[in-house]
Amino acid sequence: MAPVDAAQIAAGLIALYFGADWLVAAASGAARRLGVSPLLIGLTVVALGTSLPELFVGVRAAWGGHAAISLGNVVGANAINIGLVLGIAALIRPLVVELRVLKWDLPAMLGAALLMAAAAADGEVSRAEGAALLACMAAYVGLNVVFARRERRTRAALRFEAGVEEPAISWRGDALRGVAGLAALALGAELLLAGALAVAASLDATEGIVGLTLVAIGTTCPELVTAVVAAARRQGDIAFGNVVGSNIANALAVVGASSALRPLPASDLGWTAIGGMLLLSVLAVPVMWRGFRVTRPEGGLLIGAYFVFLALNVRAQ
Repeated sequence: MAPVDAAQIAAGLIALYFGADWLVAAASGAARRLGVSPLLIGLTVVALGTSLPELFVGVRAAWGGHAAISLGNVVGANAINIGLVLGIAALIRPLVVELRVLKWDLPAMLGAALLMAAAAADGEVSRAEGAALLACMAAYVGLNVVFARRERRTRAALRFEAGVEEPAISWRGDALRGVAGLAALALGAELLLAGALAVAASLDATEGIVGLTLVAIGTTCPELVTAVVAAARRQGDIAFGNVVGSNIANALAVVGASSALRPLPASDLGWTAIGGMLLLSVLAVPVMWRGFRVTRPEGGLLIGAYFVFLALNVRAQ
């Protein structure tokens, strides 16, 4: 990797991280001013905001004719979220999920992964399939709103709400943060994509595998930071909701929006990647369904499963 490519990728990741943080803070602040409950903000704006890097990179890649990177990024990011992010968080401190509203997200995550895989089964995610995925995303958000309003004001809910940032001093402050966040996300996506394409060319690698590895590792940084901090603070609901909500948004919103712009080819990845991501999603079900606890040994199991997934895909390349 040439130094200039490494510098582009590093600058892109920094811009994506801060862009997502600023935009989520602005949206959360605006929602608080409009009277939306902190719990609902945390379950929607904050949880889905960690997928903003994947969304901007995916849309920019599809728009620029590099659609294989879009799908590779999502498949790789979802595998990293389940294997590395959730696994590392559990190693720091065993995770306990208490919010009832989060417990339906696990089957929703598996359903979203299956829908994305079904759309890619014929070798391409078409525009019509992308529109269908976006409609499913809208339905998921709507159901989350309904379930959040029914959630009791328990200690778990109050801890979850504590993770929602307070609004800025004024509407103007929120607006400035929002504009800065959008600009940083757009710049970060451009830089990361340029660096990733240069690396793909220098290594003679397919764009799909670069999206699955290099780009996916970069765009999952917000999820990793959020989960690690939440685990250290004994906020298992936040760590869990961050991973599962991000995976749902990646499969439905990111793939949906990217393929709506340009059909996404799945041939660069093949079923080693997509099937591996599905197996990791299935592996997470018994690990978390058993009392909705993720222990340290289970965290180690998830990390090991991810590295097997990575090794198989690199070997297949």
